[in-house]
Amino acid sequence: MRKLFLFILLAVVVAGYSKPSKKVAAVRNSVASVLVFKNGELLRSGLGVFVGADGSFFSSYSLFVDGDSAVAIDNRGVARPIQKVLGADETYDCVRLSVLPDKKIKVVEFSSLPAVKGDALHMVSYGVKKSGAIAEAAVEKVDTVSGSYLYYTLRLPANEKSVAAPLVNANGELVALLQPVAGGDTMRSHALAANYVKSLSIKAKDYSSGRFARIGIKKALPENEEEALSALLLQSFSSDSVAYKQMLDVFKEQFPQSHNGYLYTAEYNAVKLKKYPAAAAEWERALALATKADEVYYHKANTIYANKLYSDSAANTIFALDSALLYVNKALEIEQLPVYTRLKGHILYTKRDFAGAFDCYSALTGTNLSNAEIYVLAANCKEILGDSDAAILYQDSAIATFGRVPVAAMAPYILNRGLMKYRAGRYREAVLDYNVYANILNNRMNANFYYLREQAEYNGKMYRLALADIEVALRLDPDNILFLLEKGRVCYRVNLIDDALPVLEKAVKVAPDNADAYYLLARCQMLKGNKDAAKANLSNAAKYGHPDAAATLKELEK
Repeated sequence: MRKLFLFILLAVVVAGYSKPSKKVAAVRNSVASVLVFKNGELLRSGLGVFVGADGSFFSSYSLFVDGDSAVAIDNRGVARPIQKVLGADETYDCVRLSVLPDKKIKVVEFSSLPAVKGDALHMVSYGVKKSGAIAEAAVEKVDTVSGSYLYYTLRLPANEKSVAAPLVNANGELVALLQPVAGGDTMRSHALAANYVKSLSIKAKDYSSGRFARIGIKKALPENEEEALSALLLQSFSSDSVAYKQMLDVFKEQFPQSHNGYLYTAEYNAVKLKKYPAAAAEWERALALATKADEVYYHKANTIYANKLYSDSAANTIFALDSALLYVNKALEIEQLPVYTRLKGHILYTKRDFAGAFDCYSALTGTNLSNAEIYVLAANCKEILGDSDAAILYQDSAIATFGRVPVAAMAPYILNRGLMKYRAGRYREAVLDYNVYANILNNRMNANFYYLREQAEYNGKMYRLALADIEVALRLDPDNILFLLEKGRVCYRVNLIDDALPVLEKAVKVAPDNADAYYLLARCQMLKGNKDAAKANLSNAAKYGHPDAAATLKELEK
């Protein structure tokens, strides 16, 4: 039986190789041997086929897994390095790649018609010059995959060494690529329609997918520039800066007339590599290519500002903060975009030109960039400039952007307005804001908040409320010297001396070198008529630097 099987197999192969047409035989010139390397060592070898004058090349996905370089060697012995991965599918084990195109590449043309059951196809393998084997394969079954693409079952002995070999029709036109051996039927093979491999591409989201990460060869970017920019943006968030730099190089190769590649390369050179002259040169190239110079000026100004290049002494000679202001002004001269005005405001704020920054932020309140943060920045400028009333009005506008119903996102803006009112001496109004803040957070605050509100209550002469809040703060943080002193101060202020004494006695134990604790304790002891203890504590207060302790002690000793 075994001899009979071998005889049948030999007969099939011999019959398959008999008298190929000239057009089929010519396909041998398009088939290549592929050598895949990792760290300079040969990893594995296989087949591929040239399919486009642009250097397009089809092969097996699994052949390239873990490889970092590869070459395709045609039947004349010309080796062409694989340049880029253009698309990949690990499910159907196929990959679309490219080499540098040249006039000597012989490509196989695509068939405009699919094969049908009963058709005869020809598998063309690799061989030096005209020695590549050609075997006939009858189509036994046709299925569809991924929607409308065809998947063929062939009467052809299975052979792992033939994976990715082209299957062509009688006119030598490419119909399909041979698939890996599957199942136990060694007399049959499977093939995937070539137009499926031709359809493979890379999307912006693909760069984080495993199938591309497992191939170390450079990947192409999406053919659409906008999508390619999205891919660049996604990769810029990655910690793999080498991969990002590789993508930048690919972008400039694919879109040589686009200024965007030079913009982002400039940013990479300046921020990641600290190569400041190289960055400046890239921005100049971008400016030469850009149809809208304002975009380049804005990008440069924003990179300088956002990455604080001006604070680096090595960069400052090229990228001073004043240069960022110069570039954003150039952008504004070309087009008055709100985003440019916002950046100018930020730069002026950093330069402490608060009047100029306020003008920018104020101008943005009627634009699509108007939001709570812009109003807050305008409010901060007004407060620094000494106009507290205007500052609070802008803070009101920031809160109004959230609507009438209190929401969690409003809370920090309410708190900020309360702090602003406190600094303006409007203590009772500050307490009202702190109360709203507490209600929004369902009274889930830490000890520091209760101390903050207590300060406003105390200064607003709301002593009962101040005492209640400082007690809550102490329950949450009982050994906090600041809170202990504050309760002692409030109790002393409202003549609750018996309540103040134990708190202040604890304070001197918690912080034995705190001058304020000794002094306040001594004042309470004086009111209780305990002069000896008061003298001892005043001496300690003077020892640790309290400015009034010595004079008070002198008065007490008279």
